[in-house]
Order: sequence, then structure tokens, then C-alpha cells
Amino acid sequence: MNKQTLEKILIYIVEQGLKAIKDNTEGVDAVLDYVAIFSKNENEYKEMLSVAETLGEEVDKGTIKTGHTFLLKTPLETPAGQLKLIKVRIPDPVRPQRGAPDFKIQNYQEFKDKYLQSSGNFTLMPRKEYEMIEIKGVDVLVYIPNKTLGERMKKH
Repeated sequence: MNKQTLEKILIYIVEQGLKAIKDNTEGVDAVLDYVAIFSKNENEYKEMLSVAETLGEEVDKGTIKTGHTFLLKTPLETPAGQLKLIKVRIPDPVRPQRGAPDFKIQNYQEFKDKYLQSSGNFTLMPRKEYEMIEIKGVDVLVYIPNKTLGERMKKH
């Protein structure tokens, strides 16, 4: 795998994430924060990790049991803004999707109040220091957290 192939996969995940938001909401303006790539097997995981290590510095080592997170030296331009944080996840049989983009929206509480109960395609996922709403898309799981990974990392 090379840089171009990894970037194509990242762009695909972002495009699918935007499509999922568009298909399930009305005119929500979402800005990309982070993308997790779900590797399909051990070989692909090693190849993706090898490329990602050349593109940025490893950060957020608290989640290392699920994969490695990188802050890119040069942000990747995507249809949803600049991508600065990526995670290469270890193969996981319960994650058949290609990846999971995280998006920041203007007013999380308003979004939650409007959409969480209105569709079976939205799931609230409480965490220790934050919460997020999951939207199931085609080949992606979209996450809209009340505090993005970028914001949470600034506290550490």
C-alpha cells in the first residue's frame, strides 16, 4: 500500500460519512475532525500502519489496544474540510465497515434533541468524558461527539 491508496480510502470514508449525514438529516453542516480506518486483515493493518507512520506522529496512546492514532504532518484536503487526525484500527470482526469519520457540528445539543428520537438510524453512545451520536451509513459508522477527539486531546 502507498500514500495515494491510503488517501483514497480516507476520502472514500469521508464521502460516505457526508452521504450518511445528508441522507439522515436536513441541511446539517458537518466539519470533519477525525477518521478511523477499519483494516480488513492483519496484512492490510500492517501496510496501513507503515504508510501512516510516514505521514504523521503517533498521538493518543490511550487507545492503543484498538489501533494507532496519528496527527498528520500535512493535513489531507477532503470534501468536509482538512483531515489532521487518523486512526488505523486493528482488524475487528464486528466492524465490517470501511471506517468511521467523526464530525463536529455547530450545536450538538440541538442536533441531539432534533434527531436522536426521530430515527432508528441514530444511537446515543455515552462515554466517560463525552458522548456521541452514531449514524449508520453505507460502509461507514459516522460519529458526532459533543467533544471531538481534537478537542479532547488538547486537554492532555
